[in-house]
Amino acid sequence: MEKIWKESSGEITPRTFREFMLLGKRIDAAEGKARRRRAVMSALAIAASIAAVITVTFSLTRKEYEISPLDCTSNLVAEYGKQSSLTLEDGTVVHLNSGSTLLYPENFKGGSRIVYLTGEGNFAVAKDPSRPFIVKTAHLDVQALGTAFGVQAYAGDKTVRATLREGKVRVDVKTAGDKSYILEPGMQLVYTPSEKSVSVAMVDAGKVMSWENGYIFFSNASFPEIASVLERRFDISVSYNSENMRKSALNVRFSPDETLEDALDVLTLLIPGSRYKIEGKKVYFRF
Repeated sequence: MEKIWKESSGEITPRTFREFMLLGKRIDAAEGKARRRRAVMSALAIAASIAAVITVTFSLTRKEYEISPLDCTSNLVAEYGKQSSLTLEDGTVVHLNSGSTLLYPENFKGGSRIVYLTGEGNFAVAKDPSRPFIVKTAHLDVQALGTAFGVQAYAGDKTVRATLREGKVRVDVKTAGDKSYILEPGMQLVYTPSEKSVSVAMVDAGKVMSWENGYIFFSNASFPEIASVLERRFDISVSYNSENMRKSALNVRFSPDETLEDALDVLTLLIPGSRYKIEGKKVYFRF
């Protein structure tokens, strides 16, 4: 990351940002765990390079508001095995989960506050009714005036999620007929790009967003979904040999002090007949 940052030309064009937002969509088409992992790491590298900019010279428009040009865009990267956080110039607090990148302006200008996300982030938005705060991803735009919400939009994941803890947000689904949804506290919107389907349900938003405090909760999750989270959290790769586990429905919670071995031990208890082996940064899970 540091090498890419230093070698970046520090220039950006309107096309660059369009390509950044389309990157996640292209990665969604990748198949296979190893390929998805390589694609995610490539996304982080490209995002880090894009974010070393001096001036952005474009503007976009929406139906209800105008998106002002972003000046002096910066980036925040949370590498695998790490989390990152910062307070934006308007007072909004952002927490990034492992394997995530946020592009943001050093100073918000114009009638809106816009950031770009690939990965997962929690946002405690500073109130400013005159300037909507918008998190843009490859598939969703989440707009809030002053609230606390989380967005999960990892390139390569089968679903994109927006979860509201406090206040109210509007979620624009850009690739499902450009539909908009208003979320109330405790609601979670799940969008599946491959099916262009949207579902909204009540969840425990506190649990969903508690990863910033080191907790991870899974409800009716498949083993591949859990494996992807563990890969990002512990900066490892997981290999497994059973296609049947793609249809599994596991419920489990991991605490901040649990090690990789602790997490794997729990999974072996939940999946009868399973075992694992750790070799460096590779985990082999067998059923």
